[in-house]
Amino acid sequence: MNLTDDQLLSLIRSHRTPFFLYDGDALCSHVSSILARLHPAVKLHYALKANGNVSIAALLRSLGCGAEIASSGELYTALKAGYEPEDIIFAGPGKTESELNEAAETGIGCINVESVRELRLLEKAAERSGVRVRAAVRINPDADVSGATIKMGGAARPFGVDESQLDVFFAALRECGHIQFQGIQIYTGTQMLKAEEIIGSFANTIRLAGEIGEKYSLPIHSINLGGGFGIPYFAHEQPLDMDQVLQHLNRLAAEAVQRMPGVRLIIESGRYLVACSGMYMTKVLYTKTSKGERFAVTDGGMNHYASAAFRGRRLRDNFPVKVFSAHKKQQDVDHAEEAGQQEEEVTVVGPLCTPEDCLVRKAKLPLIREDDYIGIPNAGAYGLSYSPVDFLGHPAPAELLAAGGQVYVIREHGNRTDALRHQRLIVPKTLQQI
Repeated sequence: MNLTDDQLLSLIRSHRTPFFLYDGDALCSHVSSILARLHPAVKLHYALKANGNVSIAALLRSLGCGAEIASSGELYTALKAGYEPEDIIFAGPGKTESELNEAAETGIGCINVESVRELRLLEKAAERSGVRVRAAVRINPDADVSGATIKMGGAARPFGVDESQLDVFFAALRECGHIQFQGIQIYTGTQMLKAEEIIGSFANTIRLAGEIGEKYSLPIHSINLGGGFGIPYFAHEQPLDMDQVLQHLNRLAAEAVQRMPGVRLIIESGRYLVACSGMYMTKVLYTKTSKGERFAVTDGGMNHYASAAFRGRRLRDNFPVKVFSAHKKQQDVDHAEEAGQQEEEVTVVGPLCTPEDCLVRKAKLPLIREDDYIGIPNAGAYGLSYSPVDFLGHPAPAELLAAGGQVYVIREHGNRTDALRHQRLIVPKTLQQI
């Protein structure tokens, strides 16, 4: 995020909290830099699961990204964002018959098939629609060489077809007259920060694709390398050397095109593309002391940004935070922090009645007072899309996009009536008390 603290504080005072803020200028610069350095045979697809806001998806489409979706809802969002069907890839282990029918009828670029059962369902959907459907097989490799923090392959997983079961899969594929085989996908994990491990995983995937093409006498049109590019959330983590990744990826792409003319390589990314351009902002309602421990209670928490609240995380450590004072200029707060003055150990919690609603646990922060603001950077990915927004009926936060000196509301604040969305008030007479 390139916005200065003074710009952020001015923006905060102009909009009701809680909200997510995305720096569109920083996002465009970051993604454009990656796209400009890719080999022509490599296509970058944005994973909507990281941030499903239609404006963010449309912005990435305008830069040249394809879309990777994992549900009918994300397919709808991608189409509304302006993606052409052929630029959309459908992934995920639990696709329903209805979703497969819709994907087949829409004519999307590729469906990554994750089991023999799903392959047969897709064949029925294609036959019913009277079309030939482009599909690839997602493979769960025998070995994990990714070094991923969150592993999605190389062991017993619901994702993909085990490498040892490929004979069964391709035997079933030969019976499918409406499937146009594209190639393979391997996605072994996410939040990877070591370039050499990512490169090793990519090289292994390309090698396996070549072997599959030869063994089963199939042309390989696409090789989906996955992604999993990580960002550092904690002090002990080092940023991913993306220059090294892209340099070796381009070398691998050139070699792959020589061996398999016309082949397209695909990389997928959500977190790495959008995380660093976002910040979650919440307001301090009041502070209190309980049994000697200081607390700051805010108007937003786990229901909006579950990742920051330790839920589902292996590392039980605080995300970085910024304190924006409502009582003095931000530079005064920064100066005091640098000088080690006016600090306290404080736990920052949200408004939910659960001990899990903890955004920051016992951290040394500048002195926090009522009406100050807490900002959590790197919140552009897996914020709202990953959080239990309906829990306890608090309204959903707004989403703001800052670009070109303007601030756009790309999601309105929710309201209390949202708690009854899609519900029906019915009390059967047989159950009513007399």
